[in-house]
Amino acid sequence: MKKIFTLMLFSLLACMPAFFAGASAASYNTSTNWFDSKNVSHLNTIGQNIIKANKMPSTVTFKVTDNQNMNSEATYTQTVYIYSGDLKYVENDNELAAVVAHEIGHLVNGHTAKSSIFDSLLSSVNPNTKTENGSATVGLIKTISSNKVNKDNEKEADITAVDLLMTAGYNPLALISVVYKSDITETGGLLDSNLSCEERIMNIYDYANYNYPEKVKANYKTDSYQSALNLIYANLKIRKADSKKMEKAQKEQEKLQKEKLKRARNMAKSTNPWSSAYSLMQVSGN
Repeated sequence: MKKIFTLMLFSLLACMPAFFAGASAASYNTSTNWFDSKNVSHLNTIGQNIIKANKMPSTVTFKVTDNQNMNSEATYTQTVYIYSGDLKYVENDNELAAVVAHEIGHLVNGHTAKSSIFDSLLSSVNPNTKTENGSATVGLIKTISSNKVNKDNEKEADITAVDLLMTAGYNPLALISVVYKSDITETGGLLDSNLSCEERIMNIYDYANYNYPEKVKANYKTDSYQSALNLIYANLKIRKADSKKMEKAQKEQEKLQKEKLKRARNMAKSTNPWSSAYSLMQVSGN
């Protein structure tokens, strides 16, 4: 009996470091100085966790910036910049990982390069219009087209972030929490797109619920996520009352699965190391 008690005591002592580590998990607020060297170091730890788990380029360094558009050369410089405006909405490591994963999601999908090419094509379209209304119409078409690309990019970055977070062991629902907080405070950063907060949240939730239902069922217990759930449940209630909307939502997720595999096939041919690594993970099912 004494031997059994001794073994139980050693087991308890062995678990105590992990227990206290969990109790002292990092927490942040709007006044956190993300340019502080310790916080930048921790940001890199979180980023490296995501990268290693998803078998992505291991030589990447993460830096904090006040400039929202610093990642245009990330594929080549191996430096990923995280916008400080997004970080002020982070409360814990899951949400820090969500911000990082969203940025990596843009890199994986090559959005900067795609947007640059698309903008160049739009700029080259200058048809001869003889009237002021004609010129205005061309300008409107360009704006609408550009907005469509931005919306698609945000959707891709969000669902890619969900996959990256799950593989790395972080809660993907944290992305909803951050998006919700950034929207009720101000626009910019994660909300610097032509998608509404509500649309972003529903896209993330639907994708996570379709692909990782157990994780969604387990919940994510932050005040901001619980508030976002009120909006989500209201939308789900409206959807369930309309069979056509239910069918549309189901088909949308099925379409996303097909598109994801198609992107993975195309990424396998890419020279972008972010894309090729993500492609391997999707095709192998890891």
